[in-house]
Amino acid sequence: MVAPRASWNHAYGKGLVDIMLDHNNPVYRGQNGWLAEGWTSITNTLNQKFPLAHFTKQQIQEKEKDLEGNYKAVRDSRKQSGMRWDDTLCMIIVEPVIWDKLIKDHPRVKKFRSKPFMLFKALASLHEAGSVASGDINFISTQRVDLTSDAISPMGSPMNDVNPFSSANLEAGMSSSDLQDQGASRRDEAERATSASSEQKGVELMKKRKHIPVALALEDYIDFRKKQAAKLDEELKESKLDNFFVDICSDGL
Repeated sequence: MVAPRASWNHAYGKGLVDIMLDHNNPVYRGQNGWLAEGWTSITNTLNQKFPLAHFTKQQIQEKEKDLEGNYKAVRDSRKQSGMRWDDTLCMIIVEPVIWDKLIKDHPRVKKFRSKPFMLFKALASLHEAGSVASGDINFISTQRVDLTSDAISPMGSPMNDVNPFSSANLEAGMSSSDLQDQGASRRDEAERATSASSEQKGVELMKKRKHIPVALALEDYIDFRKKQAAKLDEELKESKLDNFFVDICSDGL
């Protein structure tokens, strides 16, 4: 039984291409095309994005085939003499006399005679050789993002708690000297904790990356330690500034 023809518009088509780009990895796509798991996930994701569309897997497969055909027709027509492609407008620019031959050789380009093909670049990422994203590349990229996040994120830093001027301390009536002593003590503890945490994270990072070239792992580890050192130095400077204001307040009392 033939499924009813789906009603597609530009938003639906762009949504499908975006979702296929998100699924463009070895989990969902092999060298010979999309895997069954890929089609199932793409169909579910598209219907979640456009709940009123109710696309079937067959309708999505037919649209994907149509988009691929349009892409290849435009791609091949760009190789013909006298043809110009406007990358900004995403349109074919040729003299009227050349259009007749162009359409004869590539009938699909007729629909783009007076309108842009906005999905051309995105489809190129899906249909050109080597377009399936590598799992190894994705892994390295993810690790680098995680490393940077751990190194510079203020949420996980033990220095967040080093604030001798908290409302609790002020309400307790602590003197400026007590505040300074407390702040210095907490800073020392924080520095030791930061140093130990940095060493541990560095060791764990090296263990996780045994399959990545040693040079790359060392480069990331060195970058990690530099960022930790810079962050600690900045926090120490801020701490010294806090002590300066405490001294001023003490002199004025």
